[in-house]
Amino acid sequence: MRKKIILLSVISILLLTLNSCEKESKTAKVEVKVSQDGSNKPEVTVYMFNSLHGPDTNFFTPFFADKQSITESNGVATFELQEVYDLEVIDNQTTLYFAVFSGEKVLGKSALTIKAGETKTIEIKL
Repeated sequence: MRKKIILLSVISILLLTLNSCEKESKTAKVEVKVSQDGSNKPEVTVYMFNSLHGPDTNFFTPFFADKQSITESNGVATFELQEVYDLEVIDNQTTLYFAVFSGEKVLGKSALTIKAGETKTIEIKL
């Protein structure tokens, strides 16, 4: 009887230990460069959309953006995708859309396909 209790205790501890181990999270990063007439544009808000809110939908407006980021002095806005998406759920890759607006009017847009663990750079020309 005592051996059974010890065996069950060891198994329980092993199961708890294995379940509490976290998976290493794979992140992805997108850097969006915004330029106009060859010059980098600082302090411009760039909006990110998933395919459900892409340019071919009525939801391609700043209100429905999944995330936004402001360009730095070098004209680059950075998006860390782990903050928005669980990249483990995305099949192998996903398409994201990025845009700059003036009110509801699109000044420039771009799209890319990305996988977990990748870092990509795109440019939006205004």
